[in-house]
Amino acid sequence: MVRALLRGMAGLGLRLPDVAEELTQATVPLHLKRAVVQTAVEQAGFAILPLLGRGLHDFAMEPTHLALTAGRSAPSMLVRWQRLERYIHSKHRIQWLLLSPTSAKVNHIHKDNGPAPLAAEDLLVCGVLCALLEANGLHSVRAIAADIELYPKPDSNQVLQCVQQGQTATWLLTWQGGLENISDLDLTVSWAQVAPPTWSRFAFAAGDHVARCLPDIVSVDDAAAALAMSRRTLQRTLAAENLSHQHIKSEVRFRLAGWYLLESAIPIAEIGFICGYSDQSHLTREFNRRVGIPPARYRDLFSST
Repeated sequence: MVRALLRGMAGLGLRLPDVAEELTQATVPLHLKRAVVQTAVEQAGFAILPLLGRGLHDFAMEPTHLALTAGRSAPSMLVRWQRLERYIHSKHRIQWLLLSPTSAKVNHIHKDNGPAPLAAEDLLVCGVLCALLEANGLHSVRAIAADIELYPKPDSNQVLQCVQQGQTATWLLTWQGGLENISDLDLTVSWAQVAPPTWSRFAFAAGDHVARCLPDIVSVDDAAAALAMSRRTLQRTLAAENLSHQHIKSEVRFRLAGWYLLESAIPIAEIGFICGYSDQSHLTREFNRRVGIPPARYRDLFSST
């Protein structure tokens, strides 16, 4: 995310912080994140912060970006963003108060009723969500807080007023349109590359559906509906192959994570998210259980990159 904000700063012609070279890892210390915000605000005021999210558009083919846009809709994106917040154990979360086909009213809060996010954090997250709405194929995206426009054309004085009055944490997001023929989009690593060769065509199809929905976790009812059958029929058909829906989900996550570890340089924390693990510890436990070594060691021993 910090890389995207830096790209957004560069795209707006802002001077990057002196610590920019230290901001390339998956996990970035808080003081370095604050250095990015401070540098941006010093040059262009608070109104610039929502616009930094546009830097995400330069990372359109990276796995986490694909994971957040694979649903190609606003509700799917918001759900996936919430999953990302839980995955990284963020203290700050979004919650939507209202959701319609063309708008959402969203709060940015502390998950445990602790100290509220800072105004700068509100503005940054709002801008990132707007950029993600655009990346999901929506257009005319707009964000308003307390009747003040935050995106895409914020006024410096009005946004400063919004900050001073403590009204930056609740946004009305609006958009129009969307992409057609979304079923033709393939935004995941092909399940065919890693699927068990002994599985039947039916088991393969069940796994492929799970893979295409990641990082969302597919319920057994959703899987049955996608395969045009009842829940009980799905369970019986899988049981005949000594499989279950839970086994399918675990196998898909594990095999795709293994592919990313061996064939990419994506940080391990990011791999865990895009493959549907609840957090990085979950990924590590799975590899320790199934391979006998943690993901980092697995990558060191066997990676082709």
